Amino acid sequence: MTIRLRLTIYWAAIIAAILLIAGISAFLLFERQQWSAIDGALMEEADTSAASLSRLGPGEAADALVQRLSEERDLGPRRRVRIVSDDRVIADFGDRNSELPKAASFQIASMSDGAVGVFRFAIVPFQFGGMRAVLEDGVDASAIRSSIARLRTSLFLILPLILIVAVSGGYLIAGRALVPIITLADELARIEPRDLSRRLEPGQANDEVARLTRAINALLERVERASNTERRFATDAAHELRTPLAVLRTGLEVALSRERTQSEYAEALVAASDEVVALCTMADQLLTLSRLDQEASLERERVDLGVLMSEVAGALEPLVQSKPLTLAVNVNEAVVVEGNLLHLKRLVINLIDNAIKFTPAYGKIEIGAEARDGHARLRITDSGPGIPAEELPLIFDRFFRGRARAESGNGLGLSLCREIVRLHGGEITATNRDGGGCEFNVTLPLATS
Repeated sequence: MTIRLRLTIYWAAIIAAILLIAGISAFLLFERQQWSAIDGALMEEADTSAASLSRLGPGEAADALVQRLSEERDLGPRRRVRIVSDDRVIADFGDRNSELPKAASFQIASMSDGAVGVFRFAIVPFQFGGMRAVLEDGVDASAIRSSIARLRTSLFLILPLILIVAVSGGYLIAGRALVPIITLADELARIEPRDLSRRLEPGQANDEVARLTRAINALLERVERASNTERRFATDAAHELRTPLAVLRTGLEVALSRERTQSEYAEALVAASDEVVALCTMADQLLTLSRLDQEASLERERVDLGVLMSEVAGALEPLVQSKPLTLAVNVNEAVVVEGNLLHLKRLVINLIDNAIKFTPAYGKIEIGAEARDGHARLRITDSGPGIPAEELPLIFDRFFRGRARAESGNGLGLSLCREIVRLHGGEITATNRDGGGCEFNVTLPLATS
């Protein structure tokens, strides 16, 4: 079912309910107004006459009063007035062919319709010559009944017509209101996957459709950025893999081009092994990056970053001593986060390994963790040459190495660090220190108690 049809059905239901309530209310109000006018006048006249008859008692004077009352035509074209006592008619004047009231009560004054439904009677009990009697003062109310019937017929004819017109208008209005959305859908359908640079025109009106258009344009921008990143990633990966594969192939071809000594074959195999190890490392990092891109959530546990950093520092101590360097660990309190232990361990290893790689011999590396303002803060500093200012915004991009091309590595380590921190809801930054060297800061949410 289309939105237009649903809107029309809702509109029809609302209009039908409104018309029904309004029609019934108008009809009941009109009917009450019509009857209240004649009922009031008829009851007042009957009550006054009953009081006079009660004083006169049976006789010619009472009959004359009843007859005169039956001859009045101010309330209707025909009248019938009776005095009844114990099912005995004492006086009966007026139109003898008219119907009689449905029931007569000797207890209270009331209004009653005639048996056929044409006359309207005022029934007033009173004492007449020492006996209980009732005055039945009736008038032909066919004019009022006709006007009420005409109103009922008019409502039965007009209200459905109004409903049809209103629903038709609602259907047309709904269709016109949905034209911008239909146009938007058509424009969106014309955007090809290879042409994500196109954007939708929001138009001049600042309405809901314009808001939707802006949201779609923002989504297209994110999709385009993600697509460009993926294409660039694939291109960079192919480029980075091509060089070591070419070196590996060339080395093997040279080794096999002629007979060589055992030591030469061993040297060629060692070189090939180094290239294969580098390729395996790159493939592992690419696979990890791909998985991190696809992970919406992680298997989490409580991890003490201080303990983790101390363990990683201890594991890397032989590498630190081989350079040699000084590695200081400053952790004075428990710094607990909710995270994935393997990913966080890879994060710390990559950052410390990066500091070891770019710190010259006899330099110093400091690592620390602290809890502050509801966040865990990791700090890794080194006494190396630092990072050129123009390269700082690019160091977390995949395959970016900049000045580090002379160093071992493939430019994926810091990209992995950024993705791990992002999945844990944190931030990672890099700055140059005033006294020389580089400082990496990682901020992660602390675990709840």
